[in-house]
Amino acid sequence: MVAALWISWQDDVSLLASEGRAVVAGRGMRVELRRLTPDVLAALERLAPPGEDEERLAESILAGGNVDSLARWHYHVNHLRQRGLIRRSLYADGKRLATVSPLCRMYPPSSRPVSDSGLLADKGHRPPGNGSIDSHSAATAAYVLSRFAYLRREGDKLVLESPLAHARVVFDDPRVMPILGALAAPTTFSKLVERVDDLAPADLQALLSLLQEVKLVDEVAADAPPSQCSAASGNDSARDVWEFHDLLFHSRSRGGRSDGRFGGTYRFANRPPPPAMKSISHREAHELYRPDIEQLERDDPPLARVQNHRRSIRSYGAQPITARQLGEFLYRVGRVNKRWRDEAHAPSGPVSMEFTSRPYPAGGGLYELEFYAVVRSCQDLEPGLYHYDPELHQLARISRMTGECDSLLNDAASSAGIAANTLQVLIILTARFERIAWKYESIAYSLVLKDVGVVLQTMYLAATAMNLAPCALGCGDSDLFARAAETDYFVETSVGEFLLGSVDVPT
Repeated sequence: MVAALWISWQDDVSLLASEGRAVVAGRGMRVELRRLTPDVLAALERLAPPGEDEERLAESILAGGNVDSLARWHYHVNHLRQRGLIRRSLYADGKRLATVSPLCRMYPPSSRPVSDSGLLADKGHRPPGNGSIDSHSAATAAYVLSRFAYLRREGDKLVLESPLAHARVVFDDPRVMPILGALAAPTTFSKLVERVDDLAPADLQALLSLLQEVKLVDEVAADAPPSQCSAASGNDSARDVWEFHDLLFHSRSRGGRSDGRFGGTYRFANRPPPPAMKSISHREAHELYRPDIEQLERDDPPLARVQNHRRSIRSYGAQPITARQLGEFLYRVGRVNKRWRDEAHAPSGPVSMEFTSRPYPAGGGLYELEFYAVVRSCQDLEPGLYHYDPELHQLARISRMTGECDSLLNDAASSAGIAANTLQVLIILTARFERIAWKYESIAYSLVLKDVGVVLQTMYLAATAMNLAPCALGCGDSDLFARAAETDYFVETSVGEFLLGSVDVPT
């Protein structure tokens, strides 16, 4: 049996048809089609899942003898497909091999349209064009999985995706798996046929063309060195600079290349909302100095001067920072101004939850970040690892200096390019991830990183106004922090680091 392409509506798409017109609704859009002939309307109604053979649908319209209807049919199908309302499935031997499901509402037209690829027998009614793998390309080209492609499980299906692609491919047949394994290295079509004996060459050709269409397989020269096969398709230098995880995070935490639920969906509203602040077990607490905010408003240098003089400073004064200075710094940056209870308006109904206000803005006003301090040298404060209580304005000591604390300081010094024995205070920001994921979907971690950036800038401005030495760090070891603070990596994980110390006072 020859490979066949079926088309059908996406799961969340509906069709409302009436005489001469149809309304297709779903995925946040509504498309109205006018001046439809009865045979085109009948074909649209046959797109209810699992759909119908694309070629057979075209034949049914052509059987009416109206070539204009066939042209209008192709036009409407392409229009609906480009809006992500139609998916395509490849069948071989009567079994569904794979389904291409668009991820976005504006699915770009393919440079290798499968319906025009010549993979199926030409009945004389297809538009011209051939994007299939011909004998010439089979002899001169090799095929390899995109370096951005990744395979994962969704329900009981295996899904192949890429942040380059505007669609995912869902596999329904295990015969596909050896093909993916063979494409881990550049392979010519003829060698692929030799390695895969579960599919006929025509079926294999159709599947490979489908994977190329959605940018999951790259075409490279058969004699290309392995180093070139790691680059993005087409030797595009703009794509080469992206690492896999960076591009995946970017594409899935912003609109455009994701069909996931997005934004403030309150996906965990069936659970009690996480508290506004972390509960603190009884520990040795150090009361911190509370500055007079009104006095700071009168005496602080102007914001423009603070911004102009903001610098990362990696050398420190002979006298360490004082506990009073550290207290003022944390008060300026992270204190709780107010705590209250209010209703969150989830889709399932109102939910009572706690809120706080603090000196910096945060996504949804949820304030998921916690402040820790690894103190190596601070006047009037014992060395060790502390957690900052932003409501009581206290430092609760978690531990004295341990091997893990020393390692955190060593990592911070290495990141800053300075000697570890010169460090004074390392501030570590952590995220109680459930606090923000309770409301936000797809963008939760992206919001965490935005909040970290806001806090780091707030720290820079506060430290500059206080004539302290600030320096944000580019990375940290979240597993090491979890061991040091005895936190659950998945409940509360470190997401930012900041060095703070004194500066020499001019004589």
